Amino acid sequence: MSPIKAVIFDMDGTLIDTERVCRTAWSRASAELGAPLPDWMLHAFVGCSLPNARSMLMEEFGDEALIDAMFKRMLELFHEGCAHDLEPRDGAGEALEGLKDAGYTLALATSSYREGAVEKMKRFGFYPYFATSAFGDEIERSKPEPDIYLKTAEHLGIDPRECVAVEDSFNGVRAAHAAGMQVFMVPDFNEPTEEIANMCAGVLKSLHELPDAVEALRMS
Repeated sequence: MSPIKAVIFDMDGTLIDTERVCRTAWSRASAELGAPLPDWMLHAFVGCSLPNARSMLMEEFGDEALIDAMFKRMLELFHEGCAHDLEPRDGAGEALEGLKDAGYTLALATSSYREGAVEKMKRFGFYPYFATSAFGDEIERSKPEPDIYLKTAEHLGIDPRECVAVEDSFNGVRAAHAAGMQVFMVPDFNEPTEEIANMCAGVLKSLHELPDAVEALRMS
């Protein structure tokens, strides 16, 4: 196994509880428009890019005007929720501090666009921890493709095999695994399937466990 030099974090659902705000926004927007989303779709939206979400909605409803209205209302509700209800995930700050103190280089790899992601990271005091970041507006292919993780490793100048990724979603795990990284999953909304668990170096109950888990992996 290659030595571990860097730990790369996803943002949405991993460091910040945006998935809860997003689920609420989708549920409210779809209900207001008389087309409530089924539970399976809310689960599928976790770690899903907006273009892929639009494709799923088209397949489910086949009404472009409805989907345009749903997206517009969802984004309004999501931005309202982010302004008032957003919280970090339990143990996020402690995990960043513990890994930094242990000497690991930290980075951010998020499908969110730069402006909004940086604002959220700064709001909770997380942004200074990262040596570099990669954002959704820097890549052509979203997770589960490995592009965002490969881009982050490139920014760091570190072999992807020397990086650990931290994720909450199936698509995120698939992306980091495809990039050749060891992955720790901290589930938020979806517990891992057998397929996803087999891609992970470990599935953790919370971010509080992460520094010890990374150190144990390094020593193995």
